[in-house]
Amino acid sequence: MTVEVDLTIYPLDVVLRACHRFTGRCYVGPRMIGDSRIAVDFVSRDAADQLDDLRDRFANELLDTQLRAVVAAETRAIRELLFAQAFCEADLLDRADIEADEAADPRGIAS
Repeated sequence: MTVEVDLTIYPLDVVLRACHRFTGRCYVGPRMIGDSRIAVDFVSRDAADQLDDLRDRFANELLDTQLRAVVAAETRAIRELLFAQAFCEADLLDRADIEADEAADPRGIAS
């Protein structure tokens, strides 16, 4: 089965993320067919697996992935602020090594 996607509606990264969701069920082969279109070939991994609903599932996955990308873009600044705040308050360094004098040899390098 082949599904064509208009890249003016769904960006390439969204299409590829949506494709990835189907790799457990199918072999997926995206390929460019023009400047603004991509064809996605789906081949069943199991001969008994029918791909009847695949086109509709892929359309839903494209929409879902696109909306997730929009929400991620809209909330990026907040996520970055939360991430920075979390690491700002955490002391990631072992202060014993920094504050020790050379005679203390906290890591046992001289031994």
